[in-house]
Amino acid sequence: MHMHASSLTHLIGTRFPIIQGPFGGGASSVQLVKAVSDGGGLGSFGAHYLAPDAIRSLVAEIRSATKGPFAINLWVSDHDGEGFDPSPASYARALTSVRTFFSELGISLPAPPARTGERFDEQVRAILDARPPVFSFVFGIPSAEILAECRTRGIRTLGTATTVEEAIALEAAGVDAIVASGSDAGGHRGSFLRPAEESLNGTFSLVPKIVDRVS
Repeated sequence: MHMHASSLTHLIGTRFPIIQGPFGGGASSVQLVKAVSDGGGLGSFGAHYLAPDAIRSLVAEIRSATKGPFAINLWVSDHDGEGFDPSPASYARALTSVRTFFSELGISLPAPPARTGERFDEQVRAILDARPPVFSFVFGIPSAEILAECRTRGIRTLGTATTVEEAIALEAAGVDAIVASGSDAGGHRGSFLRPAEESLNGTFSLVPKIVDRVS
């Protein structure tokens, strides 16, 4: 057995218990995923901004670039309320705070966008179709049906928790492993059960608390 072998390396098929954090907003690259996966860790690609077809193409590209396991990361929820389909009234309210600046610069107010971002339920179907070795996620928990289908298709699932309560919820949902993300994790706030400002736990305290409460 390799000296670095653990239940995690066995689960995700890596040589080392190292998971590269996925970068969002276009900062991920196939080259970085390849470097980490080829080196014995789990390379990860933040794909929350990609359309379903682009996710399918991405998985195929990474699969051809490395023989090692890798993860595709999505945001389960990245919109509030009417974020996807704002009503005319809510859009008008949102413009109120910037109307003065547009007026001063002599710029016309923007028309409502035809579409605001990608839908998780469409993106995750692409994940299921493409079958990456690992599917990781933040800002929530996919439905029981999605997680069950991941198991059927041999896709390992990694859910992110910023609090003990979120970790317990992830375990109850049946994810394969939990990522404990402290408030010092690059300033990122992946909380989903309570507002981020109410979920600030440093990594050094969060990890043992979660270990004590989940398997």
